[in-house]
Amino acid sequence: MNNSPILLCGFMGAGKTTVGQALSQRLGLPLLDTDAIIEAQHGPIPQIFAQQGEAVFRQMEAQLAQTITKQGPAVISTGGGFLLSQEVQRCVQGSCRVIYLAVPFEECYRRIAQSSRPLVKNNTKEQLAQIYAHRDALYRQAATWVEDNSGDLEKTIDSIVGRVAL
Repeated sequence: MNNSPILLCGFMGAGKTTVGQALSQRLGLPLLDTDAIIEAQHGPIPQIFAQQGEAVFRQMEAQLAQTITKQGPAVISTGGGFLLSQEVQRCVQGSCRVIYLAVPFEECYRRIAQSSRPLVKNNTKEQLAQIYAHRDALYRQAATWVEDNSGDLEKTIDSIVGRVAL
């Protein structure tokens, strides 16, 4: 198996954390959840957004990307906006196997509609659909491959394991 980290990207509600947990267990690799790491170091993400702004949060992600992508074999579960900065994209490019967990917008929205995520609270469904469309292009550009995660979790994990073992 390739020793580069497996980085999961996708929109809010795409299942990055759930897939990351299952995949790390199946492969016997550590799970590095970027949002959890940032929260452990800096406090709750909604509080960071409210008190310091999104730009500061994105800088925290960029700083984390500098180290997390060099830690060897691991499963990295990211926040939905992790790949927004070019700095993060450069860190990831060539150092990680990037898997875009693709889920249609309506399904993502159903999963996140009642959440306390700052972007969900501060945008209409239509605005979130526009954010989704913009990010979809970024995820596809950064991805080593696109994995459909709109169905059964085990099927998604089996598919990923089959491809990373090549």
